[in-house]
Amino acid sequence: MRFINVYLFIVAMLLIHQAACESVKFSLKKPTILLSIISRNEEHILPTFLAYIEQLNYPKNRITILIQTDHNEDRTFNVLSEWSRNVKSLYHDIYILHEAFPITYNDSLTANQWTTSRFLNLLKLRQNALDKARRVWSDYILFVDTDNFLMNKETLNILIATQQVIVSPMLRSFDADGLYSNFWGAMDERGYYKRVPEYFTLLKRETLGVYYVPMVHSTMLIDMRSNLTDTLMFYPIPLSYSGVIDDILVFAQSAKHSGINLAICNTEVFGFLLNPCAEDWTLEDKKDFFNDVFLNYATYNEPLERSVNVPHSFPVPSYGIFDEIFVINLIRRQDRFKKMSFLLKELGFKFRHFEAVDGRELSAKKVKEMGIFPLEGFKDPYLERPMTLGEIGCFLSHWRIWNEIVDRSLDMVLVLEDDVRFESGFNKKLHQLLVSADEIQKNQPWDFMYLGRKRMSSQMEYYVEGSDKIVWAKYSYWTLGYIIRLSGAKKLIAGDPLSKMLPVDEYIPIMFDNHPEI
Repeated sequence: MRFINVYLFIVAMLLIHQAACESVKFSLKKPTILLSIISRNEEHILPTFLAYIEQLNYPKNRITILIQTDHNEDRTFNVLSEWSRNVKSLYHDIYILHEAFPITYNDSLTANQWTTSRFLNLLKLRQNALDKARRVWSDYILFVDTDNFLMNKETLNILIATQQVIVSPMLRSFDADGLYSNFWGAMDERGYYKRVPEYFTLLKRETLGVYYVPMVHSTMLIDMRSNLTDTLMFYPIPLSYSGVIDDILVFAQSAKHSGINLAICNTEVFGFLLNPCAEDWTLEDKKDFFNDVFLNYATYNEPLERSVNVPHSFPVPSYGIFDEIFVINLIRRQDRFKKMSFLLKELGFKFRHFEAVDGRELSAKKVKEMGIFPLEGFKDPYLERPMTLGEIGCFLSHWRIWNEIVDRSLDMVLVLEDDVRFESGFNKKLHQLLVSADEIQKNQPWDFMYLGRKRMSSQMEYYVEGSDKIVWAKYSYWTLGYIIRLSGAKKLIAGDPLSKMLPVDEYIPIMFDNHPEI
């Protein structure tokens, strides 16, 4: 009996222990990550770059950030410092290393030139980050250049799930037709870039997956738990390396010698990166370039983000030399007005919303009551149909602006429709245009100037004497944007257009005597 009792006791204990084990549920913490940020002369980019870093869907208390900045001729360090102070409590830790002087490299002619000393310093900074990751026992290190924008919030989780030692999210340039990305499809025998058909297949995401490539750069996740990374290094450059001094080439060879494959992941759209800047660009050129990218992206998409944890100041809005700036917009198209408001705020324009006449609210009876009579026999030259109510509403919108110009004696006005697209460097080009327009005004008075149009004539257009920016316009369509003087508004009204109305695209060429039917 005693044996049986002992046996039952042991069995009971085993059952208790088994039950206890089954009842304990736990989950593993996310791997720790060291995020390396290296930035120089990029004050203008940082608010957007940092916004997407903040939005990464990953526990911030598992992320340590190492920020390194050097040789700055702008406020890059100040922006990074303020951001660090504002978000430090969210992350495991943030370190900032700042080399305040000198502000330029002694072997560089411009702020943007890639010289040997600059490459060597970048290699040292990347090595600092790699060493830091090893010292703090980070599971991963994520290198992200500050002109890379990780817009996919799941980027870190997706990259970790690939289980690659080194993997990059595929990023491509903002230009839809651009071919620049953060990986190479092939290398030649000297270790230089070589373009192959497979590159386009991955770039255009015609095939999706994780692929081994000879080079990844700009944004990379490295699994520091792999023993293969023990010999991975950026600096000092191995004696066996005989190529040019370039951080991405040195890194690719180091990975190869360590037996590590470089992987690119294109399973998702992860974000974008900027095209490299020309070495002769000034800091102002770089800023203008990013502003153009920012505005162009916002024209077709939701605007790029800006972090609320760093300062950003908009240009002080003004009319410039214009007496008024009108934006014509249908009240029911608030989406367009919202976008135009955003773009004009970025450009620094003060403007007035001008409610367009909605063709949907017109009828043949109402048009007649208003004393409007479309030109008898008119047919659209391409669609071969009479004038529509929408075109009548469009004309009336412009006609009312012309009347207001006359009523208020406005000397010069900028008129924009709400679907206008601003060309790169718009402000600078507009300024140059206005200077040229002022110069020719003395000898060649003008009434009306297209800013946005569609040329409908194959005839040669000639420059106005005294200008290399202004031509005598031939038959043109669209009134997306134009500058009109008081004298021009008076002439357009004097043509009595309501009694023989045409689409505004047809009426204006008739008034400057360049319609093919005249």
